Amino acid sequence: MIMKSNYHLFMIAFRQLLNRKRQTFLTLLGISVGVMVLITAVSLMDGLLQGFIQKIVDIAPHVIVSGERVKPPVPDQLVTSRNGTHVIFIKNISREEQEVIRNYPRVESLIESDSLVQLVSPLVSTDVIGMFGTISEPIRLFGIFPSKENGIEKFSSGMVSGNYGALERTPDGILLGTTVAKDFTVRLGDRMQIVAPSGTIYSVRVAGIVKTGINDIDDNCYVNMRLGQNIGGFSPDEASYIYIRVNDLPKNGLVAHTIEQETNYKAMTWEQKAASVVALFKMISGIVYFLVFFVIMVAGFGVANVLITNVMEKARDIAILKSIGFKRSEIILVYLIQGVLVAVIGAAIGCILGFILIEIMSSIPMASSGQSLVSSSHLMMGKNPMYFVMASIFAIVVSLAAAVGPSRNAARVNPVEILRGER
Repeated sequence: MIMKSNYHLFMIAFRQLLNRKRQTFLTLLGISVGVMVLITAVSLMDGLLQGFIQKIVDIAPHVIVSGERVKPPVPDQLVTSRNGTHVIFIKNISREEQEVIRNYPRVESLIESDSLVQLVSPLVSTDVIGMFGTISEPIRLFGIFPSKENGIEKFSSGMVSGNYGALERTPDGILLGTTVAKDFTVRLGDRMQIVAPSGTIYSVRVAGIVKTGINDIDDNCYVNMRLGQNIGGFSPDEASYIYIRVNDLPKNGLVAHTIEQETNYKAMTWEQKAASVVALFKMISGIVYFLVFFVIMVAGFGVANVLITNVMEKARDIAILKSIGFKRSEIILVYLIQGVLVAVIGAAIGCILGFILIEIMSSIPMASSGQSLVSSSHLMMGKNPMYFVMASIFAIVVSLAAAVGPSRNAARVNPVEILRGER
């Protein structure tokens, strides 16, 4: 009886793979490419999603309070007099009360009393027409308190031109997002006209140009609160929104719920506002992973092909091994080792190639599009080590599953028939 160890079984498996160098190489290549593609796809999708979320969390408000009511006010009523001789019209609400936050300083003070709230910034929003030279386009104009809003949207750190503090010191100043500045071809210090919904024309001076990286913000313009209220026809105690930044992000839902209960104004968290975008990212990710799954499955067929060929060509060798005392389980183990060996080497090469490809892709400059959700100078790629672990485990499991059939066929070889030449 021959002494058999795991080392002997490993060397038998290794030598059989070396005997078919070309097939083994192509199988390794298939697994490597599959692992590389899976790692890169996961890195790309996760990087885009996490990059989007990080920008939202860092720059956009965590909670937005709007003029929409949680419980609608009692509507206007027609009441018949007691004697039935005439009808009385009772006006309970006006159009403006449905669209704005009334007495916003009181609401702001109430929100600030919550220990979970870090910053509060009221603002007004108006759709206006911007004019510069022969260019005339609709824009969204926000009236803000510059010092408060800077704590929410970090404008001062994204200034492309000018000084953010100049907006607060300039009563007729306007801060333009980069998209708007590009559309109007204006520069710092230029004067442009704003046509209010009432038809009144206001002359404003460009006090700065800002780029946050979120196109939904960079498409807007910003003026001081008082000027914004005048342009939009708001009274001094009215605001369109109140932006909030919280101390503990996971508890922003609790903050929103508390605000709704105490003020009756609708409060929306950033997760609710971005829910459709996040769902879209996840749906695209699912499709990508599904397609990449088949890439590795094809590589698994390559593993099965190599092992089936080895079993067919090494039938006599298998018969000899069994005749000198190798057990069925040991024969099975030899071919399972081959499957795992090919998978491990292929996965290792795929991980190296995936890492290199991620580094290359993340360093490629990317032109920003005004139609995208967020803008970045480079492609956002995730770099979590779990990408490599997950892809490697998946490749090894697929290869091991592909090796089960050929290994069982090898174990069923009848040494008597093979050695007598009956097969």
